[in-house]
Amino acid sequence: MLSIFASAAVMAVVAPVHSADVNHASTAYRASYETVSTVHVRQVEPRFANRPATPVCRWQAELGVNRSVTAEGNAIAAMGKAIHRFAPLSGSYAGNCANARGQIDAEIGRYAQARAGEALAAAQGDSAVIQGELDGLRSLSVKGG
Repeated sequence: MLSIFASAAVMAVVAPVHSADVNHASTAYRASYETVSTVHVRQVEPRFANRPATPVCRWQAELGVNRSVTAEGNAIAAMGKAIHRFAPLSGSYAGNCANARGQIDAEIGRYAQARAGEALAAAQGDSAVIQGELDGLRSLSVKGG
């Protein structure tokens, strides 16, 4: 058997989870949280010498919660990061990946919806972490500190 592979990585859905206002050292910050999913698909086409073969689409999705922070409308890149990762999700469908994309997206959507409470809890639990990170950034920016 000979296999032919085609791979692609596709960014999928970004959905808002939570946002919070944080006041620190007389500056107002806005922390925004969103779930992000990245999907990797691989088209596998087995070739048999004496019979036809059906292509298979194998995929893996990585889902997580990302944080972004702004102050006075300006993004603070040092504060943006992934704060939580879910267990990867994977599967396969008979046929090509273009035709399976709707099924893959639906399965990822169900997975993300089932973990919406966990995503919200991770975002809400991040407030103490933000305060500590802001303290660290402030100490770096203060002369002699």
